[in-house]
Amino acid sequence: MVTEEIRYDFEEFRKHTDNFIRDLIKLMIVSKMNSTFKNTLAKDYFVSLTKQISGCEVYVVRYGQPILYIKYKGMEFTDKKITSYFVRLNDHAVDVTVESVFEDFVKTFDNLAATPESRVKWGIIAEDGSTVDPIFTLLNSFVDAVHRLTLLDPSNPDSLMRKKFGIRNVNVTKNSTQLEFLIDGQLNIMVLNPFKKKKDQSIVLLFGSSEIAKTVISLMKQ
Repeated sequence: MVTEEIRYDFEEFRKHTDNFIRDLIKLMIVSKMNSTFKNTLAKDYFVSLTKQISGCEVYVVRYGQPILYIKYKGMEFTDKKITSYFVRLNDHAVDVTVESVFEDFVKTFDNLAATPESRVKWGIIAEDGSTVDPIFTLLNSFVDAVHRLTLLDPSNPDSLMRKKFGIRNVNVTKNSTQLEFLIDGQLNIMVLNPFKKKKDQSIVLLFGSSEIAKTVISLMKQ
């Protein structure tokens, strides 16, 4: 296992810290997105969804059964190839840890995270005139909620500052997306269903007792 710990310090350009964290969370989400290949409805939906993420392609990995993953900016992601998490230390410094059995993947992920031109752009309307998939609205609200909690003073029980945050898995089906995230190693599972009319039904904490996770959901529902 290759592990790289990188400190990004934006002391001279402090406003860039917030943009970096938002972009990093989006990259972490994309790196874990997957869907089943055998279910035609899920497969077709996943393909259409990734068409609204700039620089994305879909490819198949066979782990006993075929699973769809994302190839982003030339990097072929799976839930097993890359593990990443970050800790916001203060208003200008962020520690990022990347782990993989492949050294090249660690370096490539670091380059994607550090290069502004590689930031994830999703919710892009295709040339065929299709509308932006509503899942991106929910994902944006998740990113914004996590970012907001990294701004709170560490003494606040809802604060994510100085806490380790990571994305473990993002499973996409036609009807819902299951997003698994870690706070200091504690697993939380959220289900996003943008097709529900009420926000209380479209964002549900399926697993986890973390008060911070509950606050994330509360912010997303505002």
